[in-house]
Amino acid sequence: MAQIFPEDFHIENKEFRFSSEIGTLLRLKSELPDQYSVFHGIHWTRIEEDAAIYGEIDFLVVNQYGKILAIEQKETKIERSKAGDLLAIYESANGRRSEKSISSQVTRNIHSLRQEFSRRHSGKSIQIDHLLYLPTATITGPLPSSLAIGRVVDQSESINLSEIILKIFEDNPIPSGDNVADALSIRDFLSEKAFITPQLGLLGRSAKVLTTRLAGGLSEWAERLEFSPFNLWVQGTAGSGKTQLALKELKRAKSNNQTSMYLCFNRPLADAMKLVAPEPNNCMTFHELASLLSKQKGHEVDFEKNNAFQDLESFLLKNIADLIGQLDVLVVDEGQDFERQWGESLVTMVKEGGRIIWLEDPSQDLYKRWDTNWTGWVKLTSPINYRSPQRLVNLMNALQLTSDPLESGNGFAGMIPEIYTYEVGSVNEATECAVLDLLKEGYAPESIAVLSFRGMANSALLSSDVKTLADLQIKKFIGYDSKGSVIWSDGQLFVDTLFRFKGQCADAVILTEIDFDEWTDDIKKRLFVGLSRARLMASLVVTERVGSLMDQKLFD
Repeated sequence: MAQIFPEDFHIENKEFRFSSEIGTLLRLKSELPDQYSVFHGIHWTRIEEDAAIYGEIDFLVVNQYGKILAIEQKETKIERSKAGDLLAIYESANGRRSEKSISSQVTRNIHSLRQEFSRRHSGKSIQIDHLLYLPTATITGPLPSSLAIGRVVDQSESINLSEIILKIFEDNPIPSGDNVADALSIRDFLSEKAFITPQLGLLGRSAKVLTTRLAGGLSEWAERLEFSPFNLWVQGTAGSGKTQLALKELKRAKSNNQTSMYLCFNRPLADAMKLVAPEPNNCMTFHELASLLSKQKGHEVDFEKNNAFQDLESFLLKNIADLIGQLDVLVVDEGQDFERQWGESLVTMVKEGGRIIWLEDPSQDLYKRWDTNWTGWVKLTSPINYRSPQRLVNLMNALQLTSDPLESGNGFAGMIPEIYTYEVGSVNEATECAVLDLLKEGYAPESIAVLSFRGMANSALLSSDVKTLADLQIKKFIGYDSKGSVIWSDGQLFVDTLFRFKGQCADAVILTEIDFDEWTDDIKKRLFVGLSRARLMASLVVTERVGSLMDQKLFD
């Protein structure tokens, strides 16, 4: 009889949804010899509504030598893609259909598990084999190249599951390769994976608090600096603490009875800053500042005109003399999104002896407006990302999204990023599948941000026809009224573009409508912006060709 970890799980009536996984676990326990151990996630079903132990992996079977077999169990309709790969088909109660590639997800999960073990055990390695178990489906025809012969057990062979598992181990019982870890270290590691489970609501709040606390170090460093004139140029990666630095400067100005202003490019970021800043009315976008000055001078702008924002830009630059020397403190956020003329004009608003803090991240330069170069300024750089969990930072580094590797300052390992593939015309269904999976894992709709890789005009998801996802009303940007106020649709699930969501974050982020055919600088920056918005979990909804390009980066 095999050893089960954890062994003190209890089966309850409400766990009927996972009765098949429970049945498989009990079979493995009774049919495998006592030198085998089976690690499972059955005990999580009451909390997570999920029986998997690691991503798409349902069971990890380990022999006495430390060799591992990862078993993925699927009880749903199985079809083949045009390329011949196996797809798991899911149909919701309302008849909507979504699909998920079987082999690619588990391959990534296994790769991530290997990486995590190596980080914890000084470069030691583990050997993991893979078995796909389909107790309710029958596979006909040749297997995809991604699945080895003898590594798929379908309905026709289900009765022989344990014998097939033993044959796999008996053919090659001892792990091979360089620096293979000992069996005891492997069992200890897997025991930890089986016993630890996150409670997402609490974890989301803890991650937010911890990120804020750790990222506050950047503002402390800035506060200790003394130089004159105080022109500070900060280049910090996403999650490095730029927002905390901005807030601290605004609060300091308020306590000193000084006039301060916070400027950025994105309206949603300015609106978010207004909620926490000591002087909300002094937080605005560049264009809002231009609109304010325009109204003061009796010049009204019709925001329903196509060129309204270009008119505002020209107006502010022509009339900047009216604002010279008005401020004690100026904080510019998202500086990489500003034009050179904007920046050079804005800094003239600060009095002699005042403070200017220019915050930017070149890795988020999506508009290619200005390669910032402030001559004579003090420059402070920070490559440490305190917001993104370690697995997300590892993914961003593996995909080489930034010019230099990121450093993780986050204490959370985080969840394994999920990748969903879609064919042309089915992106909404694939996105819905990603949303449903997050909801099943315990994320509240309000903690999820669905971000399109495309702009507003080219997004199928943000078209006027899409009102719901996963039976949830979506909240999305509709436009501006004649006074420049933002109009949003009513809904629980936030949907926007990654361009508009820059500078903000959510517990879970779904980055969707991702399609490209080569790794360009622009593509890397978009992916970096989208992935770095997540505090706990990120899901990517990509075309099949993008999935292949990512696999090449991750596994070659």
